[in-house]
Amino acid sequence: MTAASLIPTLTTERLTLGPFTMGHYEAFADFCATERSKFLGGPTTDRREAWDSCMIHLGHWQARGYGAFFATETGTGKPAGRISIWHPITLDEPELSWIVFDGFEGKGLAAEGARVVRNWAAAQGMAPLQSLVAPENAASIRLAQSLGCTEEGRHTYPSGAEVIRFRHPLGAAA
Repeated sequence: MTAASLIPTLTTERLTLGPFTMGHYEAFADFCATERSKFLGGPTTDRREAWDSCMIHLGHWQARGYGAFFATETGTGKPAGRISIWHPITLDEPELSWIVFDGFEGKGLAAEGARVVRNWAAAQGMAPLQSLVAPENAASIRLAQSLGCTEEGRHTYPSGAEVIRFRHPLGAAA
């Protein structure tokens, strides 16, 4: 059984969210080289780091039974981003995270994808998810608020970096 066979395909009006493709890797590696990747530790032109990130997100499906949904713009077939239920061993609970690739920002696609993934998680019996957002990431703060999230305080990573912890409503509640 491949990891791709574990990943359901979710759809919205404009997005298809599902298994990883090499096109998603290429778009993510390009994204990582831009200033827009600063909240993921970028920018970096190290394509191996981009590959490792994609594989770590993909591996969650095997280890956890949930993970990254790689977003494709349905109308064009172009890789548009990644909406993940991210749960590395350094977090006590899963996080709903999102990125949209260059050219897809500012169109509401992250919100659209986050809602459908959040609803999928609720249907699987998962508790309300958290999202951890850097205090200077105004766009993601606005997105969390538009998704009906409530601020629960702060989370400190082992590195010492502090982020805002947002709690999502359960599934389609928002």
